[in-house]
Formats: sequence, structure tokens, C-alpha cells
Amino acid sequence: MSPFKKNQGFTLIEVILYFGLFALIIGIAYPILNEALKNYFVLREEVDLRSEIRNIFLRIQREIFRSKSLDILTDWEIVFVQKNENVVIFLTQPIYLDLSSSRVKGFANNLSVGSISFNGPTYYVSFLASSSCQISSGSSVPAIYAFSGYAWSPNIGWIKFRNTDSGEPVYGVCLDQQNQLRGFAWSDVVGWISFNCQDVNICPTSNYKVIVKDNYLYGYAWNEVIGWLIFDGQAGKVYLAKTNPAVYYLDLISDPRVIFQDLKFTKTGRSFKVNLKVKGPAGTYEEGETAIILPFE
Repeated sequence: MSPFKKNQGFTLIEVILYFGLFALIIGIAYPILNEALKNYFVLREEVDLRSEIRNIFLRIQREIFRSKSLDILTDWEIVFVQKNENVVIFLTQPIYLDLSSSRVKGFANNLSVGSISFNGPTYYVSFLASSSCQISSGSSVPAIYAFSGYAWSPNIGWIKFRNTDSGEPVYGVCLDQQNQLRGFAWSDVVGWISFNCQDVNICPTSNYKVIVKDNYLYGYAWNEVIGWLIFDGQAGKVYLAKTNPAVYYLDLISDPRVIFQDLKFTKTGRSFKVNLKVKGPAGTYEEGETAIILPFE
């Protein structure tokens, strides 16, 4: 007989007891751990949002101290006039298809003239279902919607989205079956606005377009006088652009994960104030405010 005691395995009852004890420990520890992780992510997001606000303030301060004057275009668009160029800092606004009213709502941005409104108290751009849509004389595309009506810019006036008047050029803007805007709008001040490089045959060298995704508009339209019209979808991003005098540089200076709820510039005498409200991916909100003494006043 061996002098060593023969090893014995766990009995079924012991295994059940151990698993039960383990499940009890996990049941107690999991809610505590889960709450700790949630608090950690919220705290980290708050830190990230404060850092984002601080970085925007620092960038704005840097441009102010390089400038000889500034011009506030709207609450969310400002131009810093510097020695050899203008620097524009702006917040893009949402622009979308409102299916309940069949109207386009929101703002496109242009670095020369500021924001362009697609819906106001006395004007709007509307859209109607259409299987075929005319974009110019003798040219139609298979479509989902045909647009009509007017957008408005305080600096260049009305932008007309469809014309079928007898004796005048026929033009229009459509949403094609690939969810891309096609065609042309017209401004009496700056002329034609093109929404897709396909319609002017320059896609190999300038592949611009405006697309619709989840009813929001994304991308760029083009005008020879004022340059790019920016459609930034659900928006909430802060950009910096440099012009000399034409636009030659565009930089996203905000964290793409952060949604900007509001950006407001105000000037009173020698002071310049910036207010920000931001939202993080987890839904945390932060607000910030700074005031700067203008060196050129």
C-alpha cells in the first residue's frame, strides 16, 4: 500500500458551492466596478471637454494678438484682419432635410460671406418627390427630390434653387438616386453655384459634391467668386480658415468627437468675449467663457 494519500477531486456539491460563492462575489462587485468605470469615463470626458475649450480659447487669443482688427459676421463667425491675410474662425451649423415640412433647414457656411440660411420667416428652400429632375436646359437626372425656393445671405442676397421662367435659363438642384445633390443654383451677385463636379466635368481635378446622409447634408458646393460653400451635416465643429484674399487653407481645430452646441462672439469697447458650450460622446456638457482685452483698440 502506497504511503501517500490518494488525491481526491471536488465533489459535485463542492463545485456548486464554489460557483455559487463566485457568482455572489461577482454580483456584489460588478455594480461597484461598473459605477466606478462610469464615473471614470464621465470624469475623463469632463477633463477632455475642458481641454477642448481651453485649446479653442488659446487659438482665438493667438489670432487676436496677431491682428489689427476683427469683424464679427454672426454669433458663430469671426474674421481676424492680419497683416497679409484674414483668419476666419467659425462654427458650422446643422443643415438637413426636414421631412415633416419638406423644407431644407439650417445654415451652410462660406468663408467670404459667412453663413447662408436655408429657412427663414419669409423664405425657404423646399423639396418635392420627383423620379426625374431637370438641372439645366436639356439635362435631367434620375432623382429622389427636386429643390426649389430661395436661400438667403446678408452679404450676397437671395440664392435661387430653380428657374423655369420662359425666355430665361432653366436650372435647378436635385437629389439624385445616389443621394448626391446635382445641378445649379443662382445668385444675382456672385452667379452660378455648382453642387456636384459631375455637372461641370471637372471631377478628375476637383472631386467636390454635397451628399445626403440620414437627411443631413455633407460636403462642398462651389462658386467662382466666393469659393466653397461648406455643408457639415450635423455640424458642431470649429474651423479655422486663412484667406489672402481667396481661401487657401482650412483646418478643423476642434476634436471631431466633440459636438459644439453653441459658440458666441461679442465685442464691447476694448473687450472681446467668447462663450462656448460643448457636448462629449457620452453626453456630458461643459460650458466656458473668456474675455480678452483687445490690443488694437
